[in-house]
Amino acid sequence: MIILIGLFSGTSFSQENAIHKLSDREQTLAQGTTVGKRSSTISSEFPYDLLYDLKATVYVKDNGILNVIGAGAPVVLKFLDTKSFNFLSATNALYDQIQLITINLSSANDLRNSFNLDAIKGFSNLKYIHLKCEFEISENQIRSFLQNADPEIVFFYNSYKRS
Repeated sequence: MIILIGLFSGTSFSQENAIHKLSDREQTLAQGTTVGKRSSTISSEFPYDLLYDLKATVYVKDNGILNVIGAGAPVVLKFLDTKSFNFLSATNALYDQIQLITINLSSANDLRNSFNLDAIKGFSNLKYIHLKCEFEISENQIRSFLQNADPEIVFFYNSYKRS
């Protein structure tokens, strides 16, 4: 009996913390203009080795590098706040191999500081952006938050409530 309760509670948590992928979906307006639009799907395509700190990682907070963990060139950059986005406007050799940027969003107020992909410099290997939200977030909020998104970059997000 106790084992079954453990299995069901684990299943409930994993569904609640599912990682969603924003996929491109084109929408044609009445005048024939095509607009790129993203929709979400639950995804298992996410590179979990990058997500779960199995690779060298740069941690950014308060407009500076807080820490670099792991051996070799970092392939993950994690924003621990949303006030440090301008820090990436200067080229840095540490960013050359970055494949994943994770942005921690602790409240809906964090969405006020939008992330402009045109403003970041030196991320020639960037493949993924992951939004880790401590609140419920909609696709429209994500689209507003991520500005000048490159169609080659895959966007993932998940929502969870800290207990």
